[in-house]
Amino acid sequence: EKPFGMNVEQGATGYVSVVWGRGSIDCYNVYVDGERRRTGVGCGKYMLPVYYEGTHIVAVTTVVGNKESEKTEMTITISGIGEKETEPETCPEELKPQLKDNVQLKNDRIAIELNNKTNGKYSDDQIYWCIIGKDSNNRLCYLDKYGNMIPASESLNTVNVNGTNYANIYHTLAEADYVYAPTIRSGRMYLSYGKPVYIKFEGTNGYAGPDLNNPSNVNANTLFEFAEFTIEGKNYWGNTTRVDYFCFPMVTRLVGNAQYNVYDKVVGDVGTRDEIFNAFKNEAPNAFKSLVRDDRIIAPCKSTFNSGKENGNYFDSYINEFWTKFAKQDLKFSTESGSFTGRVVGNKMQFTRAGDSTIYYVDKPTTQEVLEGKGAFDRGNGVEKAIEAQLCAAFNRGVATEPDKYYKVSEYYKNSTNNFYAGFFHRHSVLGYAYGFCYDDVNDQSTLLQHGNADALVIDLKW
Repeated sequence: EKPFGMNVEQGATGYVSVVWGRGSIDCYNVYVDGERRRTGVGCGKYMLPVYYEGTHIVAVTTVVGNKESEKTEMTITISGIGEKETEPETCPEELKPQLKDNVQLKNDRIAIELNNKTNGKYSDDQIYWCIIGKDSNNRLCYLDKYGNMIPASESLNTVNVNGTNYANIYHTLAEADYVYAPTIRSGRMYLSYGKPVYIKFEGTNGYAGPDLNNPSNVNANTLFEFAEFTIEGKNYWGNTTRVDYFCFPMVTRLVGNAQYNVYDKVVGDVGTRDEIFNAFKNEAPNAFKSLVRDDRIIAPCKSTFNSGKENGNYFDSYINEFWTKFAKQDLKFSTESGSFTGRVVGNKMQFTRAGDSTIYYVDKPTTQEVLEGKGAFDRGNGVEKAIEAQLCAAFNRGVATEPDKYYKVSEYYKNSTNNFYAGFFHRHSVLGYAYGFCYDDVNDQSTLLQHGNADALVIDLKW
């Protein structure tokens, strides 16, 4: 079947944006000026560079095996030239987590597999996991090692630590190094070395988890990481994150099959724990060296970049430079929500969207609002939040004053003022993907893994 409902527009200077309707066969090739730019992708909105200024032909075909449908084509005139795309990199085989030979893949559940790759630092009975989330009835539960969602209850708080009871909901790799997952909504998986992450259920709808801002918290000195995800049947959507801190390296692989294509994507950290810590110490500007602790590298706003701290005004000059520049000229860029034109008026930016008479407002941010995507960058209606996500990403990446670089990954983190912490974890990650700040998914730079027919999530736990 031929693709339908295609829409093409200028996405940014030198870029074309294309989206089309999802058919019964969700597998497509995308072409710009006769060159295939995307192979076997699902229906979505794609931002693609053009290599000369002027008129371009964008085409989409449906793919079944090695056969293509007739092309659906549109012509558009684009100003500017985009950054040259190269062949997509693939994860080196030596970094790719391997599926367990003894785990049979199922038609109705995703297998979560955990591999001890700590090179003898921790044995299987010293590595812990627990998974909390909502079941198909939206009840708060934990996942046991048999793949059952057990409803939350204070009666589960039976493990006494320093006089306080915590829930007995964790397992070691020695007990179970894989589990078949049912539906888990808003799930969180804690992975820890040496001792478990202690969770306390509060009634049937809440729990108290780790709080690294509280030195007296029972988990304050525990070495742990976490992943967040939602599983609906065989559909997986989730990520690992560096938004709060780095503790130890992990590499995550999601594999799956659909009727017309195969999904196999790997994300995670490159290097041993010592290599990553030493590289950060050696590469970091002075302001960011303060983020290194013995147990973790802490995200900027969780440490010395918070309000009132020594680096609390880090982005202020850059914000003022941006504010001054766009009080005198328009800021133009595009998001999935449309093409926008903005101008600073006082302490707000006023934006209009192509084809829309509404005026959208964004407040002037602070350093903390830039780093954490909060306040001025988490305010207003859905369209305003889409604008704010774009601006937040641009500030963190050091390209805020240069909108022609918003989609040029090679230009990120080069300005003297940027979120070095986030940029560092992109440079030390598989294929450059990382979740270094909350809006790192802008321009598809995050560790998001997503597939509608996933077979297995495989995680290498490293040291």
